[in-house]
Amino acid sequence: MTQADASAARAARIARLQAAAGRKREAASARARRAIIALRARGAPINFNTVAREGRVSKDFLYRNADIRQQIERQRTPQRAGFSRRRGEGPSTASAAVQLEVVRTALQRLRLENLQLKADNAALRGELVRLRQSHL
Repeated sequence: MTQADASAARAARIARLQAAAGRKREAASARARRAIIALRARGAPINFNTVAREGRVSKDFLYRNADIRQQIERQRTPQRAGFSRRRGEGPSTASAAVQLEVVRTALQRLRLENLQLKADNAALRGELVRLRQSHL
């Protein structure tokens, strides 16, 4: 095979790979667009996560594709109101009690760990003093 033949074969391979990549990109775009249509038809939330899952494409692909990204951003379903809180409104009493218990348990565990570390530190300090005295 001459160098010219090798270059031509290489160029043909590159062209085939580029064509395949273009077909793959177009197929992914079509899946994403069909996903948006299907989600809208079902009344399901439209956002990058749901479109990626429904269309079997990556979120990175959706963000990098300007047309699809704009379409999702225009049709994005706002966060459900049930999860938002008004300003100044704190957690419910039950939720606050659970959070308080979790914090108390963690604090108790950390206090015990601190006591153990202090005891270990004192033991190591005593050993260090003994070693220094034995080398004098």
